[in-house]
Amino acid sequence: MAPIQSAIAQIGAAKQSGKGSVAASPTYAQGVTGGAVMTVEVAQELEERTSGVRMAPAVNRTGVMPGIDMTARAHPKGVGLWLYGALGAISTTGAGPYTHTISLGDDLPYLTTFGKLGSNIYSVRDVKVDTLGLSFENANPVELSVAGMGTVVGFPGAFSPVNDDTRAAYFTAASGTFKLDVDSGTAITASITAGEINIANNVETIMLSGSISPDDVFPGRHEIEVSFDIVVANLDDWRTIMNGSASATAAEDDPVYGSFEIAFTSGTNTLTLAATRVAFTTEFPEADPAGGPVSLTLAGLVVQTAAGAGMTATLVNDVSTY
Repeated sequence: MAPIQSAIAQIGAAKQSGKGSVAASPTYAQGVTGGAVMTVEVAQELEERTSGVRMAPAVNRTGVMPGIDMTARAHPKGVGLWLYGALGAISTTGAGPYTHTISLGDDLPYLTTFGKLGSNIYSVRDVKVDTLGLSFENANPVELSVAGMGTVVGFPGAFSPVNDDTRAAYFTAASGTFKLDVDSGTAITASITAGEINIANNVETIMLSGSISPDDVFPGRHEIEVSFDIVVANLDDWRTIMNGSASATAAEDDPVYGSFEIAFTSGTNTLTLAATRVAFTTEFPEADPAGGPVSLTLAGLVVQTAAGAGMTATLVNDVSTY
């Protein structure tokens, strides 16, 4: 028996026209850095019934729930579909290059995801993005993580993406711009060394009594958590978060809201992530006998503005529509 080669793996996705309308092939595909191009959770538990021996006589299978859970690079074309899947609304302007403004929607689009492992090809219908993360450290490539849940596994005969980004360029933190402010809606340049932006949709499956496959997947509350490491020349940010301003001497009753604007580049393509109402917290920095620069880790919760917006992702590329 020849084993399957784990390095021969790709993931793809396409937007469906609606629930149940599986896409024929991926619109965007790429390699992965880890995780699974398809997941399947089989729910089965021991039958709670006595028998002639001290052991359960059977198991009950109550669900087969497929999805994805992978990490990859953030390619200028494909990342737009993943962000659209995680945020839910998109508006496109321009005539090439195109500017895609991706923001919070009332619902999420259905995707068909495709996974290739060796010569094995699979699809998952009706996927909605449960979590999406973008992280970076120093000048390294941006890491994209996506987990989603769908309804039905398929077995396509071919893996034929319209756009294959496997060997294409991807976003890195090098040449990016990094802005942050802990107590205003206008972010300013900050000495950021690493960061994470994590979107959660709290998606759950809807299981009907007539099938062990989900009937649908449905999002719950939209949540965004961020974390940024910054090198500091003073502790004004720590004091401002605690007391409301860098000069105040008493703890502030009300939370302080700040902002961030993180932009990545890849050639002529850009991806900007920004929020103007972020509640940051941070811990007082530890001393170190070995010395070195003092840094703060700013952890933030993104909440809606008066206009109802949370975080906006602005992607500029040569894709005319998603």
